Amino acid sequence: MLLDPRPNVSSTWDRIEPWPAVEDCLVRLMATFRLADAVPAARSGTCTADRVFDLLSGRDYCYLSRSRIGPYRSSAIASIESARRKGEPIDISYDLGAGYHASIEPGIREPSFDVGLGELFVLRQVASFARRVRSLYPPGVRFHIVIDNLCALLINDIPVARTEAYCARFRKLIELTVTSDVVDLIVESEQVRVADFRGLDQAPVADVFAVDAKAHDNVARFLGRTCSTSEAAARLLRYRDVIAESERLLNDVIRGIHMTQRATTETMCFRPFPGADSRIQCGEVSLGRNVKGRLCPFLLTSQNVAAYHCQRARFPGILPSVIGDITYAERQGGVSA
Repeated sequence: MLLDPRPNVSSTWDRIEPWPAVEDCLVRLMATFRLADAVPAARSGTCTADRVFDLLSGRDYCYLSRSRIGPYRSSAIASIESARRKGEPIDISYDLGAGYHASIEPGIREPSFDVGLGELFVLRQVASFARRVRSLYPPGVRFHIVIDNLCALLINDIPVARTEAYCARFRKLIELTVTSDVVDLIVESEQVRVADFRGLDQAPVADVFAVDAKAHDNVARFLGRTCSTSEAAARLLRYRDVIAESERLLNDVIRGIHMTQRATTETMCFRPFPGADSRIQCGEVSLGRNVKGRLCPFLLTSQNVAAYHCQRARFPGILPSVIGDITYAERQGGVSA
């Protein structure tokens, strides 16, 4: 283990107790990828579209209750049945942000373009689900992770070169953990051009609505800096228009069941890590202890980071080489996550 020497985090091993537990957690996390390769033989007649949907909508992968999952069933079942008739993998398109992580301290720390525990846990969820589907249906599933990085450029002025570098790191992480047979990336800048976006030349009317503190903070963390209320309002309006255009342009490359980290009226949710109901791009997935004292992942953001004592370390002998340091966060004066 190598400790991070940067001044804004603890640079000494001043709390020795967490690190052996963190190391053990990471070893077990990496072991799940090996387990995903050990697939039990599918029994004849064991696979139905309902069984696959029930697995997808189970608590390991979905936070919605049984009553709330109902509206998504018919379209998902149709996609699963279509794949089964052809004897092909079940396609799942999964939106995972714009190719970077929002700043957890806007104006102090810039947004992150590294892959870390968030992406690793996402791939762990995918590998786990793929293994369980293959035990029912040998062709299995194929996840297409969608990165709408032109949205990052058009909404928050994030250079495409930086988000494409993130995607290159993500592809390397896939190669080192799951393989591209199970997961691939659909990167917006590789599919469409900025010139393809329509109706973005209109000057936004930034004073037509009030921006509350939470929305203002959300804009700032994705910009990586503080901003005025009027700028936040203008960028929120632009977000609405850009996202609508992005959905139109990517519609032809979205395959199978379309999923997001948080459920929408059109898309079912898929947890990015166990217990999650959040979007990993909104901050940094870190490790901490829950109210039962169990070490678990949680999302560290600009809205909660002040409540935590954070330490960072690298685990080069355990984690894939493309991952740098990871964060252990302990709530000031008590339990963490």
